[in-house]
Amino acid sequence: MEIKLKEKLRALRRQKGITQEALADHLGITPQSVGKWERGEGFPDITLLPKIAFYFDVTVDELLCVDQVRVESAISEYETQSKICRQNGETEKDLAIWEQAYAAFPNDCRVMEGLMFALNGDAVYPCPTDTAERIIALGEAILEKSTLSAQRENAILCLCNTYNGIDKEQALHYADMGGSLYATREGLRSRALDGEEGVEACQSYITSLIHAAAMTASVMVSKKQFSHAEIIEANRFAVDILKRLYSDGNVGFYAFDISYYCSNIAFQYAEMKDAENTLKALEESCQYAVVSAGLNDMVYTAPMVNRLKYKKESTYKNYKGNACNLRMQDFVDQRFDFVRKENAFQKMLADLEKYAE
Repeated sequence: MEIKLKEKLRALRRQKGITQEALADHLGITPQSVGKWERGEGFPDITLLPKIAFYFDVTVDELLCVDQVRVESAISEYETQSKICRQNGETEKDLAIWEQAYAAFPNDCRVMEGLMFALNGDAVYPCPTDTAERIIALGEAILEKSTLSAQRENAILCLCNTYNGIDKEQALHYADMGGSLYATREGLRSRALDGEEGVEACQSYITSLIHAAAMTASVMVSKKQFSHAEIIEANRFAVDILKRLYSDGNVGFYAFDISYYCSNIAFQYAEMKDAENTLKALEESCQYAVVSAGLNDMVYTAPMVNRLKYKKESTYKNYKGNACNLRMQDFVDQRFDFVRKENAFQKMLADLEKYAE
């Protein structure tokens, strides 16, 4: 409240075009007292608040920014509820929270950002037309109003992804608004910081780069018709670079990613009717799914990442259950029918059921 008062008082005084001395003279106090209020070093006597408010033609609530405090409190509560939903993969509930927030605060960029992401919580592309139109309207409004880099970057991300598959030219327009790989915030900070802080920044940036490279390799083979061998190679590349980064086997959060890439490999071998390699890839996928399912707060230990930590509460997802639940969905696929009766297949399925939520 004190901080809000000092900012509001300074703004009102400058808006009215008066000095601290003039305000002090009107109130019958010393200019030093006004200076302390504006520095946040003191607070007016409660009996002075109505007189100050009347002088600036505002209410006492406006002077104290009580309304703004209520807004901040309400939006903070929406953000807290949304965080819980996203941790639990409750996309429909998350959307309902942000719809309610948007109805109350339609011009707040934080609310627009929350609703923008919640509208496409399932990350389905291309988006349904009505959903896409709302995401685009929100994203463009954020770019028009917000000066915060992170908010603008998130809007660009959503706009590019949403337009992709709907309007390629617009998707590329927003893609070109993104920063160069050589001028990212994380990359520049990793060069500018020194000591332990610099080491941690470098490790964080390396992790982001490796993750992006792995994901891009897997995405690449979805762009056109590739052979089974090429798709396997792309996903194996993704697995290998992640394992290399976490060279001691403590892969932490990225157990989920490795499980996914191995599952992609298994599908390709299944289409080739290669039973041995299908089961081998499935076994690796299930192994990492179980690791992911049991993951809690931890510290990475491999030399290239040993300054980094994983906190479970910072993880968001757009599905219910855990990695084992997702891999169980894969096992239903008819492409695995030719190995379904194998003991190894049945054992893996039982392991997944054991650790699924």
